[in-house]
Amino acid sequence: MINTDNKAVDGGMEMPTKEAAKILKESGYKISNSEVDAFVSLKDINKIYPNGVQAVYDFNIDISKNDFIVLVGPSGCGKSTTLRMIAGLEDITSGYLYIDKVLSNYTSSKDRDISMVFQNYALYPQMTVFDNIAFPLRARKFRRPMEANVSKAYNQAVDVIEHRKEELTEARQNAKDKALNFGTAVEYVATKLKICDGAAKILCKAKTTDVESIRRIAKIKIEEEKAKLTSKGYSIDKEYRLTKNGEIQYHYVKMSNEEIRSRVFEAAEILDLGPYLDRRPKELSGGQMQRVALGRAIVRNAKLFLMDEPLSNLDAKLRVQMRSEIVRIHEQIGATTIYVTHDQTEAMTMATKIVVMSKGWVQQIGTPGEIYRNPKNIFVATFIGSPAMNIFDAEYDNGRLVFNNGYEIPLPDETISRHNSYYEAKIKDLKRMLSTPDFKKMHALKLLDKHLFGGEKAFDVSSISDDLDEILGITADIECASDVKSAVELIRAESRTDRKALLKLREPLLTFEKIPSSDIGTLHNAQVFSKEEIVVDNTLYYHKPKKKKKNTKLNINLNSTDIEFVNNLYEVANGLLAKCESALVGRHPIRVGVRPEDIVLNSEFEGNKTEKFVTTANIVELLGSELLVHSEFAGSDIIAKISTNVLIKPHTDVELAFNKDKLLIFDESCGDRI
Repeated sequence: MINTDNKAVDGGMEMPTKEAAKILKESGYKISNSEVDAFVSLKDINKIYPNGVQAVYDFNIDISKNDFIVLVGPSGCGKSTTLRMIAGLEDITSGYLYIDKVLSNYTSSKDRDISMVFQNYALYPQMTVFDNIAFPLRARKFRRPMEANVSKAYNQAVDVIEHRKEELTEARQNAKDKALNFGTAVEYVATKLKICDGAAKILCKAKTTDVESIRRIAKIKIEEEKAKLTSKGYSIDKEYRLTKNGEIQYHYVKMSNEEIRSRVFEAAEILDLGPYLDRRPKELSGGQMQRVALGRAIVRNAKLFLMDEPLSNLDAKLRVQMRSEIVRIHEQIGATTIYVTHDQTEAMTMATKIVVMSKGWVQQIGTPGEIYRNPKNIFVATFIGSPAMNIFDAEYDNGRLVFNNGYEIPLPDETISRHNSYYEAKIKDLKRMLSTPDFKKMHALKLLDKHLFGGEKAFDVSSISDDLDEILGITADIECASDVKSAVELIRAESRTDRKALLKLREPLLTFEKIPSSDIGTLHNAQVFSKEEIVVDNTLYYHKPKKKKKNTKLNINLNSTDIEFVNNLYEVANGLLAKCESALVGRHPIRVGVRPEDIVLNSEFEGNKTEKFVTTANIVELLGSELLVHSEFAGSDIIAKISTNVLIKPHTDVELAFNKDKLLIFDESCGDRI
């Protein structure tokens, strides 16, 4: 068995291959990275399934000890896949995972020193609560010092009879009635007196409590064991551990019953499960079953706790109770926790740091306060917060926000400067992107594919001559220039050409290098979060135009010439560039966001506010000390959160205003916050 407790090898060392292989084997094939500062670190993690679907894109995060990290996002965003990669239940396609500075990509799940709590609790119905909690301790072997068990047992037994006779008498008497949660009388006595099971067994079977009689028997048994161990070269230290040549000897064994009981009772005390240890899951409530699942994780004393939507099966009231319970347990045991949920309320109330995900991409990482008040884009702004942020369509016109009902908000100089700086930086970045070889190839493919996939079987060379010239110009300074030129010359050698000739030209244009994930992420957001919803499907690059038979795997080869681009990234980037350039020279569409609590009663708010506007309160909800007023503004439904100091009745007019300091402005073309 691999020695998982040995110290990991420093990954920065240099040595011959044979020596490295030997040291790796001795260390349990664990490699450490001293350059990693975080307790858990995910670097450029990607997950691509065999069918070509990518579930997670370049996930990066550093997690400190005792952090409570919550991965939040809608269903299918990749949060559970990320958690399963950390747990070792899913392979990592690319990137690096470090747990306690040790590279863990290829470490088996059982050797990562993690505990995981699942959505469905995964309790064994035939086992008691005690056995369910104890199961992970009984199911595996642990590295432990070898011990002289007989010597330890008899010495403990003699000590109890000599100094704790009254406690022994009471424990033996009570064991007849209280063996309930302990299995046997021996186990009860061992737990009560805090001795090993071997010593308890001796004391329970002893017909006398005379010290001298027990000592005589103990002396014989201890000498027999000592002689046996000495013949094998072992010595016994003061703590009954076996040594050889002065070094403590280890072996892999199942955890002792007394240690299992100790850990289970400790977990049961933390979780208030003591009265239920003899019950079975069917006799428990949902909250109690969830606590049993947590107990099973706690007893492992693992470095890292992973929780995959553990509260989703509970009712609303119990979820609120269990949220605070999980946070309390996290703080009490000093755990490091990674928690997955789609419920943003759970994320906001439990996390020290939140990771917001969408369609496999990390949209923002920050504290709950940072995420709520400073969302990075319109997805984060609308996903986090209950009720959700109000979003309005407007236009930016020379430092003013103009809504479609004529309402105007003049912006301060700081916001105007931020608006201009945002678009200048965006233009610079997009021009850099479009100048790279891969985007030039995609530009050439755009020109070629309008002919190739236009439905014609043969082409008049003169009709595509201008596009061929442009393709030559675009690719003139990249590595495939000579191949493109040769293919164009072959096409022009004939007055007419067929699809095969154009596919030949396509071959050198499909040899892509790695496009930086930051660039792909920028264009992904431009497709997904644009108000125009220009994305055709979830494929960024391509799809197979040929029809496939049902129940067959879709096997995509990016370098095949028979691939038609759905969302050509050059086209997306070029379109985004045009919009950004126009945003600097004239009036352009924009989106405005405001939280419900930042829509205020004009008569009550004395801060920096906009001009008042009058709207009709359609629905008024009473939520404790606050009112949720549903109304309409500039053609959009809005929700205002207002104190109950003022009574607002449904279907009456109300004067509202925006807190000017809390207005957020988003780029319409990609959803980024300006």
